[in-house]
Amino acid sequence: MKKIRLIHLKLALSATLLLSAAAAQAAADDVASLYGPQPPANASYLRVLNASSQAVRVALAGSEAPQTLAPGAATRFSVLTQGTPARVTLDGKALGEAAGAANAGDAVTVALRHDARGWHGTRIVGRYERIDGLKATLRAFNFAPGCSATIGVDGNGPTVFTQVAEGAQGARAINPVSAKLVGRCGSAASAALPLPTLAAGDSYSLFLTGDAARPVLSGTRDALAWPPAAN
Repeated sequence: MKKIRLIHLKLALSATLLLSAAAAQAAADDVASLYGPQPPANASYLRVLNASSQAVRVALAGSEAPQTLAPGAATRFSVLTQGTPARVTLDGKALGEAAGAANAGDAVTVALRHDARGWHGTRIVGRYERIDGLKATLRAFNFAPGCSATIGVDGNGPTVFTQVAEGAQGARAINPVSAKLVGRCGSAASAALPLPTLAAGDSYSLFLTGDAARPVLSGTRDALAWPPAAN
């Protein structure tokens, strides 16, 4: 009888170990599916926002594929390996304002404008990192000339970002919420922008463009073009 009990105990222990190994593998698979293959630790990042009223063919250095970018749209972050300059090509011509080195972990966002002299870019450099893995990360980029930007919830709601200087960015962690946001330059306000549903760990960028008299608020989820698409 003792021998039978011992056999049952060994079988139960083996089953427990198998279940534990299966659970560990499932957890690892969940992490891999959530974060996916990660870029090199010394990478930097580059994306473009089309703040003009016309579409443009965009090619970025790094991992993002060439594409036609509609007005108001933004590319994903192209991953630049160490030593790769932040090059942007528009309709086959290099954009000089975007060029330059980026340090490891830097995230370069270039806002495009177009006038009679052609395409121009304004660049803001920040860091590509989560503020709080248990909350969503919200970033604000002020590309509006002559504007010290404030962004808040529509309808006299709370302020989310205060006095973001022209050419600067801000970032904060937020609890996932449903809200409409408005960008302000003094008394001038943008149209309301609904936030998408954000989960813990998500990152979303807000862009204030236009000018101090007519601010425009747009946004996009922060996404990496990684791993690179196969040729």
